[in-house]
Amino acid sequence: MTARTDEQRLLLGDIAEAVDALDIDAHVDGEALLIDGTRFVPQLVSRAHPTPADLNQLVAEAPGRVPAVVVADRISDAGRAVLRRAGWGWLDRRGHLRLWATGVRIESPLPGEAATAGRRGPSNAWTTVGLEIALAGLCEPSEPVTARRVAAQIGRSVGATHELIGRFVELGLVGRQTHLPLLPDLFWETTARWPDDGWVGLPVTLEEVSARVGADELVRVDERAATLGGARIAAVGDLPARSYVRSASALRRARGLADRGPRDVERPVRCWIRVSPVSWLPLNRGHPPDAEHPWAVGHPQLCALRLAADPARGREIVEDWGIVPQPL
Repeated sequence: MTARTDEQRLLLGDIAEAVDALDIDAHVDGEALLIDGTRFVPQLVSRAHPTPADLNQLVAEAPGRVPAVVVADRISDAGRAVLRRAGWGWLDRRGHLRLWATGVRIESPLPGEAATAGRRGPSNAWTTVGLEIALAGLCEPSEPVTARRVAAQIGRSVGATHELIGRFVELGLVGRQTHLPLLPDLFWETTARWPDDGWVGLPVTLEEVSARVGADELVRVDERAATLGGARIAAVGDLPARSYVRSASALRRARGLADRGPRDVERPVRCWIRVSPVSWLPLNRGHPPDAEHPWAVGHPQLCALRLAADPARGREIVEDWGIVPQPL
């Protein structure tokens, strides 16, 4: 039996399981499915997360090969429309099935358990470690999100990392077979859960904060840091600096710079600081600390997440920047 045949059998099994979840009898019979007594012999195509353009090309290169079914970790609504017009079916592992042929007419969302191939539903993926895993996936979108690789990168245990990656798989944000981050969904879902409250405004410069707490405690993530990663933002020099600090103790020491008496109440904010929402902070290696700017600069994806969490104009800035990862 060839590897290709093995893969086809596995894909047929996935489709049969999805059909069964709709209370329709289905089982694999050689290279076919028997669906409620009807023999269904599809051309199967496996993809990770194809774009509508990918699917248009696929359909164009295989005219007349119906019934055909695309099995993928994620298929967008626009991608489904492409397949529907061509008479093709799909299994979107996030929870949707379409099979279309003589004697078989199925197009339906799947029950929650079927969408996750019989596994339990995901618990909360958006812990601190989960945010670090998502950030790691965004920083290296072409690399598989596997426990051993990511755990070593973010400094977490392999076991905890493996469990949380499983939750992202169940949420349809990491590919079940490819282990690649599913984009741009992972970016926007992470943005929606990225903590951005609790900023402390100080009437002092970032240089003064650095002198008090140590430059190694600071990672700059403001508009200026974003421009160093390629963003186009006007007048960034007029905005107060914004930086994560690595520890609560550093934040307490920095806050002491504002506790100098009643006159400071009227002083304008010159920088904003906040304890970082994650322990692992990827940096912009193209702009290391120097004598003039002794603090680190956040990785462009870190800056983009922080900006996009801003409900005012942050999302607009990020979209204009073009930093949001797209499907590979």
